[in-house]
Amino acid sequence: MTYNPLTITEPDETPSFAYPSITPELTLVMDESDGDTIGPIYANAAKVAQFDAKRQKMVTVASVEDVKIDVYITEARVVLICTKYDKGGGWIGGPAAIALNAGSKILAANRRRGKALTAQMRYPWISRVSFQPKRGLGGVEAIRFRFSSEGVTMTLEIQLDKSTDSGPMAFEIVKRLVAYRLADTDEKSAEETRAFRALVDAGQAATPPKGEMGSYVIPTSYPARSGAKFAPSAPPSTQH
Repeated sequence: MTYNPLTITEPDETPSFAYPSITPELTLVMDESDGDTIGPIYANAAKVAQFDAKRQKMVTVASVEDVKIDVYITEARVVLICTKYDKGGGWIGGPAAIALNAGSKILAANRRRGKALTAQMRYPWISRVSFQPKRGLGGVEAIRFRFSSEGVTMTLEIQLDKSTDSGPMAFEIVKRLVAYRLADTDEKSAEETRAFRALVDAGQAATPPKGEMGSYVIPTSYPARSGAKFAPSAPPSTQH
C-alpha cells in the first residue's frame, strides 16, 4: 500500500518515523532532530496525489480544503496539523483512508474524541520541491513535494495563506533539506555531495511563468517511510 501522509492522528499512537505524534492537547510532538523551527505558517488546503499508470496521470487520493492548517518547517521535516478538519470542506480519502465528507457528524465526533489531521514530509523522502506564486485574483500560493512510495510517484501539495510567499519558503526548505542530507550518515559520493551543495549555491529559483511551478530537483531521495537509520544524531545546525 502506498504511503498517504495525510492521516488522522491520535495522542496515544506509538511514535514512528513515518507519522507525526501529537499531545492530548492536540499539539505536535517535536522530535529531537527538529531543532530550529519556523512556524506556524498557515495553509488552507492540502492534497495527496499519486500517478495512475492506467490513466497516465496524477490522481488525487486524499484532500482537505477550507480549513486552517498549521505548517512547521524544522531541520528534519515539514510537518502539518489541522485540529478542526471537520469544519472545512472536501476531506476525502482513497479506499484506505477515511472516505467521508468533512462536514459529517462522524468526523466531528472523531475530533471531539481528541484527534487531528496531520501530515509530514521528512527531508530524505523528497525528490522535488516545487512552488507556485499567486498570480491574479484567482491564483494561489502553493508548495508541492514529490516523493515515491512502493515504486509509485506521489505528491503532497499545500495551498498556503496568501500572506505567505511560496518562493522564499520553498528555498528555505531546500536549504534545510540539503543541510540534513549532508549531515545524515548515508554514504555519499563526491558527485552527490557536490550536487546537493549546488542546489543552495545556485540561490533561489526564478519566479516561474504564469501557470507553471518553479522547482528544485533533489539529487537523491529515499522512498517514503524509510531513511530513519541514516538520520543525523542531532539537528544539522548543532553539528557545525
